[in-house]
Amino acid sequence: MTNKETHSVRREIINAVMRLMTEKSYMDMTVTDITNTAQVARASFYRNFNSVIDVIDVIADEISDELIGDVFPTLYSSDERTWREFLFNHFYRFTRKQRQIGKIHPQNMHVLFSRMDNKMHQKEADLPSETLRDKYLATGKMGLINSITKKWMDNGMQETPEEMIDYIMSFITLF
Repeated sequence: MTNKETHSVRREIINAVMRLMTEKSYMDMTVTDITNTAQVARASFYRNFNSVIDVIDVIADEISDELIGDVFPTLYSSDERTWREFLFNHFYRFTRKQRQIGKIHPQNMHVLFSRMDNKMHQKEADLPSETLRDKYLATGKMGLINSITKKWMDNGMQETPEEMIDYIMSFITLF
């Protein structure tokens, strides 16, 4: 199997898990469910992943890598325009994916957010933290954003992204 075919099979498996996450908890997913949905052989699954949770990790990594790439340059900024631009991209990312995200089983959303938080903490641990502020600022801001985003999603994303940006900015300006 060529590298391109392996990548394609891997992507099909990831997409299948994303589809299945709208139907059931990741804990109820089986490799058979995934291979049937992806229309790949069981051996193909195990060539690419060791378990269902490995696929969940890849999905969480993809989401958090995108978020981390956007947020880390912003976290220590006090520039309001930089923050508003980041939050705009953040909330519109979720609104663009609303149909897909809105259907994800709540337990799966919890595990995705939890894994994203873990990645953020790992990334943050690599940063120098000489003062109390340096040590906790990124965690505080990301905790705020993640908690509010999760609550917004749990409530059906009724508020506009602009309303959410204004709301979060009222806290960010306090830091």
